Amino acid sequence: MEGVCKIYNLKWDKSENFVILTENQFGVNPPRPVFFEELDLLGLDEHWDYPKSEEPLVWAIGRNYYYKGELIAKTKGGNFFEKPEIEFKDDRRLEIEPINVNELIKKNKDKLFVLENEAMDFIQGIYNIYKNNSVFTVSYSGGKDSQVILDLVTRVIPPDDLIVIFSDTTLENKFTYENVERTKKEYLEKYPKIKFKSAKPPKSAEELIRYAGLPSRFKRWCTDALKTSPFKNLLKDVLKEYSEVIVFEGVRSEESSKRSSYSRIEEESKHSAIINARPVIDWNITEVYLYLFYRGLNLNKAYRWGLSRVGCILCPYSSVWTEFINYNLEKESLEPYISFIEEYAKMRGVTEKNVKKFIAEGQWKKRAGGLGLDLESNIIISEDDDKIKGTITSPRESFLEWSKVLGDRNYKKNKDGFLGEIKIDGSKVDFRLKNSKSDKQVIEAWNIENSTIKSKIRKVLYKTTFCVNCGLCQSECPNFALRTINSVSVNSNFCKKCHKCLYFSKNGCIIASSVYDSLGGIKMKKKTAGIDKYSTFGLRQEWLNDFFVLGDKWLSDNNLGPKQVPAVLRWLIDAELVDEKKKVSTRLGNYLREVYKKDKSFTWLVIWNNMYYNSAVVNWYLNKVPWGKLTNKNELKERMGLDFPDYSKGTISNPIDAMVNTFDNSPLGKELGVGVLEKKGRMVKSIHKIGVNEINPYVVAYSLYKLAENTSRRTFTVSELFKSELEGGPYKVFGLSKSNLERILRGLQEGKGILSVDLVADLDNIRLREDLKSLDIIKAYSEEL
Repeated sequence: MEGVCKIYNLKWDKSENFVILTENQFGVNPPRPVFFEELDLLGLDEHWDYPKSEEPLVWAIGRNYYYKGELIAKTKGGNFFEKPEIEFKDDRRLEIEPINVNELIKKNKDKLFVLENEAMDFIQGIYNIYKNNSVFTVSYSGGKDSQVILDLVTRVIPPDDLIVIFSDTTLENKFTYENVERTKKEYLEKYPKIKFKSAKPPKSAEELIRYAGLPSRFKRWCTDALKTSPFKNLLKDVLKEYSEVIVFEGVRSEESSKRSSYSRIEEESKHSAIINARPVIDWNITEVYLYLFYRGLNLNKAYRWGLSRVGCILCPYSSVWTEFINYNLEKESLEPYISFIEEYAKMRGVTEKNVKKFIAEGQWKKRAGGLGLDLESNIIISEDDDKIKGTITSPRESFLEWSKVLGDRNYKKNKDGFLGEIKIDGSKVDFRLKNSKSDKQVIEAWNIENSTIKSKIRKVLYKTTFCVNCGLCQSECPNFALRTINSVSVNSNFCKKCHKCLYFSKNGCIIASSVYDSLGGIKMKKKTAGIDKYSTFGLRQEWLNDFFVLGDKWLSDNNLGPKQVPAVLRWLIDAELVDEKKKVSTRLGNYLREVYKKDKSFTWLVIWNNMYYNSAVVNWYLNKVPWGKLTNKNELKERMGLDFPDYSKGTISNPIDAMVNTFDNSPLGKELGVGVLEKKGRMVKSIHKIGVNEINPYVVAYSLYKLAENTSRRTFTVSELFKSELEGGPYKVFGLSKSNLERILRGLQEGKGILSVDLVADLDNIRLREDLKSLDIIKAYSEEL
């Protein structure tokens, strides 16, 4: 049934500036016609003479321009803000004549007739097989390929049986909208009963970017939300009346490696009732243009300006060439999106003077997480064995509604929320929903039998937090049970608990997948992995106060914003005060809660010691900046950038700002001397790494035992503690002088029995007890207090 497209090669007719379809084995790569608008845009009217004709003038293969089969110029580079460079083949001032399109068609008419009729026979065959129970649609984009498909299909299938669907992503260029309206008018005049429909997302691209962040090559939510989902939702409405929908589309293998693997006819992967048919899948770009000329069809004017493919005016996969053309054609329409990129760049720490470069180089296309986004809603998930808990800031949708997709529920209202159970995959799971202060909601589930059930609950928690009613989940539901446009509504009578609405995306929600940046970042071998973990927020004394006062209620009862909570939680995890998985206080955190009431400096120094092993920026600062050094933020950022060459300036800038903010808002700065700031107003002029002058002996002991645990050693020498290669210890972490350290070591041996030392003559040995751990030091000090 698929049929085989006739495949032609191409050759130049140099005398006439034509390309000719040929059955010869070898030929030139398929060129596209080039019009005067494109040449003018490049400024080529200053070098060549040519008329401003309706007909094309030259041909292009990639970014190389040909006239009468000879290479005459090539372009390279360019971006949103800069023209490409032009390299001329020679210095001649060419006089270019328009291509005689009528003669061009005459020379190719026999081959075009074969292509045309083969495609129409394929369409006729599809119609004959499916006409009794199916509806036929044309996926129309306003571009050249779908223009050809619309012409071919309407010449075969009766207009009464045909629906033309335009996918309006809200990011189309002005010429596409113009061509769609012009084509719609012409076809309705010719076929009054043909139906035109528009598949448009419930929220525009501009609205969704505010929630989901800029689409990127790693977070490509845009195609699903703006194009695929609206199209499928429209088709699902059609399927209520028909058993199958046949979608004729202008996909061509030549366009991408992914499309080269497509079949000419195949069922839609997730919806067997949707069948995709691709009549021109093996046509090349030249054949498409020749057919457009041959049939006198509308041509989207964007092609005249140099676009080889018409699509969204902003796309993370666009080439610099496409960006150059779109910016020149659609500058006003692009301005809101350029503003989004500028805001994102600044939030990632890019300086004002480098923002334009950030955009031009496409750095925004590399966004891989939620850092640098101004989130209104967020969630912290903690897990332990058979339990899961989500602490949600400003949930966007109802957990009680979304949880219907998990299974049958039974719950009752209590004074601060709801208590009940859900039957998931035959297993009963208990849950509690508690409304907390500061627009927070805590949802807990327990008695969870396995990781699969826990994963499903986790995805519903993400949906509850981040859902913006984009309509994608609705398009995935095969049972018409789910409505998500405007608000979420699950019809329990129709819902089969198939959970397809949970598994189409990693987090069960494309917005969550785009913006949610899980704590701890990507798991890597080094514990300090994940440089940009704190945005620009430091660990402030007032926030540590709240954590120790509220204890394990801190997550739900704090007054921080949705961006501050994950940043502070990362600091607390790196300080080893909070368990990374369970999100509850560690044993160290519980001991220090009591110590903190009487000795804040002790607590901050223990925190700083632990940061050395867990925070990349603190580790770098202590390893690379010598004690006594007077420096500034710009110097720190520059030096760290040299040590981490694979990271952007913005990625390096944020953690430095966060660490300096910690110095500014905690005793670690002026009081303890780890980073003493000189300020002018709010601006930090300098940072002086002085060192800790007065230190509790127990802090020194803790630092040594922490060093032992991280190096698997129990003996050291005083002299090696001052060597730069040692990974930790009281000099590396606190800048303690040798005389001060030796005095404290003697005291720890004589008064505490915590360690033993030999500090006579040439001996400077330190021996730690085998039966003690770093936590025992904290416990001993807390008992002493």
